[in-house]
Amino acid sequence: MATESSMSEEERALLLETVRALVAGKIEPNGRMIDEEARISPEVYRSLVDSGMHASTIPSVYGGGGASVADAVLLVEEVAKGSGAVASILAMNLAGVEAIAASSNEQVKSRLLPEVSRGEKLLVWSADPSESHGGIVASISSEGVLLNGTAHWIPCYEVGAARVVLLEVEIKRGSYLLAVEVDDAKSGQVELGSLESDLGLRGAPLRSVTFQNMLVDQEAMIVAGVPGGRASRALSSVGQIAIAAQANGIGASALSHARSYAAERHQFGVPIMDFESTRTILGTMAVNLEAARQLTYAAADRFDRKDGASTDETLLELSAKWFSSKMAVEVAIDAIQVFGGYGFVKDYPVERLMRDAKMTQLMMGTGQIIAIADAVGKAL
Repeated sequence: MATESSMSEEERALLLETVRALVAGKIEPNGRMIDEEARISPEVYRSLVDSGMHASTIPSVYGGGGASVADAVLLVEEVAKGSGAVASILAMNLAGVEAIAASSNEQVKSRLLPEVSRGEKLLVWSADPSESHGGIVASISSEGVLLNGTAHWIPCYEVGAARVVLLEVEIKRGSYLLAVEVDDAKSGQVELGSLESDLGLRGAPLRSVTFQNMLVDQEAMIVAGVPGGRASRALSSVGQIAIAAQANGIGASALSHARSYAAERHQFGVPIMDFESTRTILGTMAVNLEAARQLTYAAADRFDRKDGASTDETLLELSAKWFSSKMAVEVAIDAIQVFGGYGFVKDYPVERLMRDAKMTQLMMGTGQIIAIADAVGKAL
């Protein structure tokens, strides 16, 4: 995997201080605009690149910082406190980098990872992996892989970076994970569908991507050619963990806004924070959020320490994503309850946080609970 070493406590504290300053100065003030305009500005993206946090786990040999997944999820969580949409850039790159780094194809690693590290290319994958290759017909020859069909729910940021879609396709010889450069089709055509009017995370616009006789060079573009191989597992596993961290950040922001509002809002001459019912709501929000965060950290640490995908490991990742996204939605709804009538107007951020939280629950498929039950059954 891409992991080199985990940071010391001092290094981690310094990193968090840096990212919090960036969130406070560049990201959170633009959160409402990002949502309303459904776009992330190139300036915000460049601030992520300049800080190195946009793809922090890229190994140093390819120009990155070599952070662990456990350290990277802290960055995803912190950025999500300012904007869940901006955090999705980190989440997409995090899973994509781990997939590419797990490949045995040194050519694709040495070519793509430095470009991602410099911010020239951005790795994306389908928000619903069950849909990512369902409409794709792929065939392989001595020239490469020929793609025809449509992949759905692909984030298509317009931040000045070329987009590389990680796409898993089924071919009679097996399952292949491809790195498809949709902005530079050397053969055939790539058509981006219209912008979906998403519920939340609107700065990470989802589109369909249609391939018409697009030829992907076999030597340069195939990341993994083994069914259920390490690269595919890394994309799925780290994708789950990254979205869990994203959900935790959104939930933490909702809790912070609810606490501040409860301290400022007065009823019957006292802050509503003084009411036992309000403190109970806030306390429950805090406990559930902390449980989700610790589960996510445990999943990230397990991924860093183990090479492979045992049943316990898969269960932990699925559980982290399912529980964190569920808690983010519940925490955001409770925050709206604390705000009362002001909770559902756009003058305050909690209605956006609720919509963003719900999107994390839908990403990576909605059937996690089935997968969790299946994993538990195998473990018994």
